[in-house]
Amino acid sequence: MKHIKQSDGMRYLKNHEINFIKWDNCINNAHNGSLYAFSWYLDILCDEWEGIIQGDYHAVMPLLIKKKSGIKHVYTTILANQLGVFSTDILDEQMTNRFLKKVDQNFKIYSINLNKFNTINPSFLRQRKQSTYEFDLISNYDFIRNSYSPEVKKGIEYAEQKGVNIIRGITPSEFMEFVRDKSVIVSGRRRKETVYKLRRIIAFVINHGLGDIYAAYSPENNLCATVLFLKSKRKAGVLYSGISHEGVKLKAMELLIDRFIRNNAEKNITLSFENLSLPGKEHFFSGFGASNYHFTTVKNPRNPLRIRFF
Repeated sequence: MKHIKQSDGMRYLKNHEINFIKWDNCINNAHNGSLYAFSWYLDILCDEWEGIIQGDYHAVMPLLIKKKSGIKHVYTTILANQLGVFSTDILDEQMTNRFLKKVDQNFKIYSINLNKFNTINPSFLRQRKQSTYEFDLISNYDFIRNSYSPEVKKGIEYAEQKGVNIIRGITPSEFMEFVRDKSVIVSGRRRKETVYKLRRIIAFVINHGLGDIYAAYSPENNLCATVLFLKSKRKAGVLYSGISHEGVKLKAMELLIDRFIRNNAEKNITLSFENLSLPGKEHFFSGFGASNYHFTTVKNPRNPLRIRFF
């Protein structure tokens, strides 16, 4: 790991100007690398995503771009909750500030979710802290299970007694049909654009072994909860999930998450609950022994009437 020299340039590049091989090498070797930031994933999210590059791709920052009323702006999506700056070098507040200043120089309107490793000056731009919950699965299952809250343990036992069945590997079409049901509680709004992109992501990650779909079935064999987990290096996370009201009553999600933990215990994996959909989910997360972390959303500091209207 090395420091970046001040003489190393920082460039804002359009999509066609980016060297995708160097970009992906940076993400793969970054200490805070994420599946969300690989070029293939960004291609699904945004046809013409752009980026800011430090030096010879020692550090990069992806930008999801939309155009409305002729104005380009940077937007966020639940399908990539934490982007921000990714670096193979030492990543500090000063570096993150430089990247954000570059964004501010090139865009009048932007909203960016940084990742939890990105720290910035508290007085810089408009900021909002957001919570995320994670915990490590490196311990054995019995040790992890003992750390569950009494409420979570009772929920798992209740689901087992009621005959909830957990399986791994339902088809992408079954998953999509369930989460598109308007009676199901899901991770985010069912916009056509989101559904289309989610379908493409599922097809890619399942075909390339980068994710798993877990599902819970009621005693009557009704699908009542499902979660799409993404896996990348030492990380696993909930990308999208859904649960029916029947699933909530049956404590199906408690049993489903416990099964994922059982199957992945003693692996050097950090599990993120970020997009898990469930009533009272913060209490649910802490009940599994997850720790609370924060990431920052930053927006342009200028807020005239026309931008608020936009």
